[in-house]
Amino acid sequence: MNRIGAALHDLLRVASRPVAVASLAVLVAACTQTLGGSLASGVAGSSIGKDLDFVAARAARSAEYRALEYGRTGVPVTWKSGSSHGEVVPGTTYRINDSNCRDYVHTLTVGSGEAQSARGTACRQANGTWQPVS
Repeated sequence: MNRIGAALHDLLRVASRPVAVASLAVLVAACTQTLGGSLASGVAGSSIGKDLDFVAARAARSAEYRALEYGRTGVPVTWKSGSSHGEVVPGTTYRINDSNCRDYVHTLTVGSGEAQSARGTACRQANGTWQPVS
């Protein structure tokens, strides 16, 4: 059992205590952020991603994060989950005030539907997350 599994097991054992329940919520939130990178919503959470199931939406958000954080300009970062798939193509990095920002295009296909694309812009926050810019 890994560290997270052991911590979760210990918390579940004492879940009747309010502090343990609050700690469990924090642990689950931390696991979600760690597993999927951290991008608040993004294109995957917009209207073109509305038909993605939970797992596919997580894969799409993770691809957005990886493209923004590590991607080379113009090189697609692909993802696939079940019958849904897509790619995120990051643009160049530029600065707005004290933040690094990037434009990107996310193209996704849900099931056997048509591919849909949307443009987004996100800026990297001091805590390492990427915040979409409206």
